[in-house]
Amino acid sequence: MKRIPFFDNARAILIFLVVFGHTISEYIENSNLLADIYLFIYTFHMPAFILISGYFAKKVYERGYFKKLVKKLIIPYVLFQVFYTLYYEFVFHDTISYSLFIPRWGLWFLMSLLFWNILLYFFGKLKYGLPLAIIFSLLIGYDAEVDEFLSLSRTFFFFPFFLAGYHLKAEHFEKLNFRYQTVIGIIGAVLGFILIVQFVPTDYRFWLLGKRPYEEIIDTVEYSALIRLATYVVQFLATFIFLSLVPRKQSFLTHIGQCTMVIYLLHLAIVRIFQEPIVKQYILETNQYWLLVVSSFIIVLLLSRKPVVKMFQLSLHQITQIIKRCA
Repeated sequence: MKRIPFFDNARAILIFLVVFGHTISEYIENSNLLADIYLFIYTFHMPAFILISGYFAKKVYERGYFKKLVKKLIIPYVLFQVFYTLYYEFVFHDTISYSLFIPRWGLWFLMSLLFWNILLYFFGKLKYGLPLAIIFSLLIGYDAEVDEFLSLSRTFFFFPFFLAGYHLKAEHFEKLNFRYQTVIGIIGAVLGFILIVQFVPTDYRFWLLGKRPYEEIIDTVEYSALIRLATYVVQFLATFIFLSLVPRKQSFLTHIGQCTMVIYLLHLAIVRIFQEPIVKQYILETNQYWLLVVSSFIIVLLLSRKPVVKMFQLSLHQITQIIKRCA
């Protein structure tokens, strides 16, 4: 499938928001502004990322698709799960479990991406697949056993976005390419942020993350499915507002958008620094929050440099070949 600048530009913006979201995640309890920005970002950045991933899963029914997918996802997942487990423990002295089945921080995306494709194989041809996927997600939230293990909770929560992306066609995205759509998008984004600032509590982030069963989010679970359904409405709306604002011409964003997997896998080693007590204390006491924004930009730019990308791809290829020979 020919690369289209629109999708790479969207990915570039989204990967910056991923890095920035992870960078500020430890500061949202100390800053109302950062908490509001965090909630605003999480209403759309992962849903949009996942929707775009679903759009590019059109070959799910082709022969050999899953064999390639497993190699593409499982080997990096295992390698980086082991690496980050050791890295966080020996460098930062974090107390964490040695398990391949509970994804380390952002690595849940790789695990879920595999499961989304598997679910897509069964849901993709169903006439009412999307409503069924949403209903299933609403119900699965009541099961306390479906949590961060194998990233199952996030898998079921975000699958409707992946499935929706699969069903979208190029012309659907073209319909967002009109001037009035952009104006509406800007107005919607501004209004959305104002509503978050005024009415949405910080704890609502747990509904947006989708990684916990209902009973771990709220004491009274009777109406939890309705809250999740309302969350879906907000996230789908916010996702399409975001997509209406994405530039369509080739720019510096386009190259960054072609390197998102490298950035996604490597940035977790750097942003962990901002959780260190001495760094966090300095930023909070001096109100130097701009450092978090600038640092996120630098991380994205650094990890998207061609030498970094080539070194990453070459190293991963060499390790994959060694594993194949040993298998």
